[in-house]
Amino acid sequence: MSYRRSFHKQIAVPYTGHVNYSGSVDGKPYSGTVTYSGTAYEDVHVNIDVETTPFDDSIVQCNKSVNVLTGAVVATETAQIVSIDSNAKQIGSTIVKGFFKTIRSEISQQIAELTSRIDSHLAHLHSMAKRCVEKQTQMQGDYQRISSHYLKIFEDLDNELSNRIYELDKPAFVFKNQSDKHVGRTLTGGLASTVAVFGAEGGDLQVRISASIAKKRALDTLGKASTFLVKQKCLNDTINQTVLNESVAAVQYSPVCFIETQNEESQIGKNLYQANFLPQMQTEKMISDFQAKTWSNVSKDNAEKIGRYFNAEISNHYSTGDTHTSRVRENIVRMLNFNSIKSV
Repeated sequence: MSYRRSFHKQIAVPYTGHVNYSGSVDGKPYSGTVTYSGTAYEDVHVNIDVETTPFDDSIVQCNKSVNVLTGAVVATETAQIVSIDSNAKQIGSTIVKGFFKTIRSEISQQIAELTSRIDSHLAHLHSMAKRCVEKQTQMQGDYQRISSHYLKIFEDLDNELSNRIYELDKPAFVFKNQSDKHVGRTLTGGLASTVAVFGAEGGDLQVRISASIAKKRALDTLGKASTFLVKQKCLNDTINQTVLNESVAAVQYSPVCFIETQNEESQIGKNLYQANFLPQMQTEKMISDFQAKTWSNVSKDNAEKIGRYFNAEISNHYSTGDTHTSRVRENIVRMLNFNSIKSV
């Protein structure tokens, strides 16, 4: 639509100039120049009429064109969205079908592979079961043969032991046989009248033998009890001699092990080992103190004590009878050489 704009402004206009004059006074001519300057102010009013009808008509036409273009774009976008959706569904369906087809193929291959492996394992297990049955049968035969062999050995040992016992106590067995024969003869012969006297004498002999056996067992028991009491008394004396009954300040000693090694590259290694209940000591200071001491061979008494303790520890830690443990135990015992051990 058309509109008007009005503007008002006061404009300053500077001016300058000069005027020449001439004349005569009393017959005398004169002339000169007069200069003037100043500023004149003028109020200016301007009215501007703007005609926008052609522009408005063009805007209306452009708006119609833009609306048509917007409709075309929307229709194109809708068609594109429908096409994208259709293509996406088709692509997704194809991908899903291909994925499941691949998975089915992989699963079928794995099933076939696992089936063949299971069949081979089953065949192997059947063969192993057959071998186990054969081994069981063989072991049963071996057990029967070995058991019969050892039973015969034990029977022979029993017979040999019986013969040796008979030889060791032959007088008693001979006496027993003769007494049995005498008892039979007295019961079946004409000496039946002497049974009362023989019975009394035999009873007296049996009572004396029983009393002698009881005395022997009592004497052995008293000897063992005496030995036990003596050992207990020695142990109590040793404990009383080593234990302090009073609570006084004292110094306690604990073993510390210092080891110096040399590797293949001639590098010297120094290590210090101490008991776990001791506070951590200064390793460098202890090593320097150890090196400053005078070292000598282990005494015979200490070597015997250490050897007994060492053998006891070896027996406790390597008590099994397998080949590896026996070899390790023998190597450890062989490595113990008191001649190469120095002490302070």
